[in-house]
Amino acid sequence: MTEDLLDYWLRLITPIFPTNAWIVSNVSGGNHSIQIDWKLENDPHQPNKRSRKIQITISEKAIDHYLDMNKTDRELSDTNLKKTILERYSHFNPDHDAQTSKSVATERWSISRDMLNEENY
Repeated sequence: MTEDLLDYWLRLITPIFPTNAWIVSNVSGGNHSIQIDWKLENDPHQPNKRSRKIQITISEKAIDHYLDMNKTDRELSDTNLKKTILERYSHFNPDHDAQTSKSVATERWSISRDMLNEENY
């Protein structure tokens, strides 16, 4: 069931990111993890330069709470998830100065149970 939920959440948030985004997801230790990056295409000297990576982690408690919700509360929670990701993405700078041989710091976004609750938004 949690893999189906992860696929569902991916369908919700994928349209927020560039169409050429590379998205990898998995379930690890009960948490859902989603990693996203894309080719920047903004540096002629580095044609394959990729954006800074975003790692979204949805906590196991948030997942369990979501699964216990009724349909209406889940719909509100889905809206909250999209709003949260969209808000963070709107402030995200994908560019970096690192050369292709250097690693770039990953931007980590944690999604907790409280973030998915309707009363917070």
